[in-house]
Amino acid sequence: MDLPPLGAQLIIFGKKYDINKDTDTILDAVARAGYVAVEGGAADAKLYREKLDARGLKHAGSHVTPKKLLDLKPLIEYLRVAGGNDICNSGLMDWNKRSLADYREAIGILNRAGRALRGEGIHLHYHNHDFEMAKVDGGPSGMEILLQGLEPDACDLCVDVAWVQKGGGDPADFLRRHNARIGYLHLKDFNDAGWIELGQGKVNFAAVMSVLPELKKVRWVMIEQDSSRLDPRDSVAISRKWLKDRFGY
Repeated sequence: MDLPPLGAQLIIFGKKYDINKDTDTILDAVARAGYVAVEGGAADAKLYREKLDARGLKHAGSHVTPKKLLDLKPLIEYLRVAGGNDICNSGLMDWNKRSLADYREAIGILNRAGRALRGEGIHLHYHNHDFEMAKVDGGPSGMEILLQGLEPDACDLCVDVAWVQKGGGDPADFLRRHNARIGYLHLKDFNDAGWIELGQGKVNFAAVMSVLPELKKVRWVMIEQDSSRLDPRDSVAISRKWLKDRFGY
């Protein structure tokens, strides 16, 4: 199968390792596990790029909140040095405010930022959680509002399959229905105790992987796990090995 390149989202390392102090430890673990890229970076873009290059890794892109999109210059400059042409956005302007007005405010920011970023060759993606699957002010769901308001050429979707399921949706069905609007993908799993390595939780990855070849616009696939009972170095290796052994990916 001709599938998108596969990387590791570095959030899992955050509670035990510092990306700025433990850069070598983190990148060594990612490279050793067989990933080709990372999402997320250290503060010193030049040094980070050197460390990535030394391990044959790429910086796929950054992950931000809408407030960071109000000033694009630092984001653009960072990507020019560290590498990468993608930015994922999580949430609205205030994580705890999710009214129709809040969605509309965020959509305006995302569209403006996305248009400007495209002029720099950078792709913007909205990363979902579970709350977007809920109705807003008694009307359509947050996801429906986003899909209606976001300009496809300015900001598409970074779909997190576990959060789709946590929000009451079927990940594979969601991917298939919104194929044309998906430019980035996060593979994540969970069970009743919390986040878990791929294949050990509730997400039906056989169904997800059956849809993946149809997602021609997906630029990167990232394995993401927000936290783990294991050392993060072991966790990223387990998920990577399971995906390769189970699906040859």
